[in-house]
Amino acid sequence: MADATLVGDNLFQLNILLWACLPQPAGAPVTPVLLKAGYSLWSVEQPLIAGVAELPRLRGAGVKIGQNPVVDVVLYRDTVSEYALVECKPSSFGVGSEWAPQARGILVAGGNAASRLGLSGPIRAEACYLVPAEDAPSTDKTLLDLANEVATQGLATCPTAPLGLSVRADGAYLGLPAAPEGTGQMARSLIPEQRVVAIESEEDPRPLYIIPWIPDAAQNVDLTAFREKVRAELLARLGKASVGAHLIVRFDDLLDAVSRGIYRYWRDRDSLTGRVFHRLGRLVGVLLGNDRRATIGQREVSINISSESDQQELMEQVRTAALPEKLPEGIQLPMGEQL
Repeated sequence: MADATLVGDNLFQLNILLWACLPQPAGAPVTPVLLKAGYSLWSVEQPLIAGVAELPRLRGAGVKIGQNPVVDVVLYRDTVSEYALVECKPSSFGVGSEWAPQARGILVAGGNAASRLGLSGPIRAEACYLVPAEDAPSTDKTLLDLANEVATQGLATCPTAPLGLSVRADGAYLGLPAAPEGTGQMARSLIPEQRVVAIESEEDPRPLYIIPWIPDAAQNVDLTAFREKVRAELLARLGKASVGAHLIVRFDDLLDAVSRGIYRYWRDRDSLTGRVFHRLGRLVGVLLGNDRRATIGQREVSINISSESDQQELMEQVRTAALPEKLPEGIQLPMGEQL
């Protein structure tokens, strides 16, 4: 994937944010620049649900405002009760764009962040849009224009700022070369740009993905590493299982084990259970060869291990299962659990 395409890829952008805010061992090729600036991960795929009292004002506004937007990542600085609502976009956009209503909704949510995030006490929030570095200046202007539109409707808004992403010969960088017009603080903590992922010349930074797939990710995403992690984790659980019992493998536990626990930060339960779990269930079904001893549900797989031979046969099936490039859509769930 060319660098110009890579920096606009939502999955790559999301992983850069995760690398930038998670602790790393000494000598790792990743530098958690946001964590060093005081920001920690609070949630992924965070719904910002409007309260009943807000809805009439949003519906009656003279501009279109997304009532219940979902933001890609929420980061926070606990020492100052400050939250950053971070949205990833492949390019800049204008106030007339199809993305503008969502952006207005995020700005309004940031103006009422405690309620939207289900928190008590006074907190501050800002909206930050992660875009390719060359699009940061125009995104800065659009966010300010959108905030002005919202303010003219008598609605509270929040500070804004863009955050640029670039890939260079020695790695992936996050930040801005100079201060933006918007007053959001997170982007200002990364001036000038700082390297998040170090690579050798011509090396591809993508194999370090923490989250290898999200709904609406590009169809050409390479899931090999993710699939092999799932295979290894399922094998380990089968090997440790007690003979004569049902082994229950919950999908959220399985995802946590192969993603450093990141999926437990996923707040949009509809997309998690309806899309991410469904994708994982299809993968687990292929690994198990749709064996009659395994029942795949909406949130877990139940495996009947009646004997040592059952255990060994199931482990061998998982160990040797060939994974097609594209998983089949037709793995059936029990009656009443169709997704």
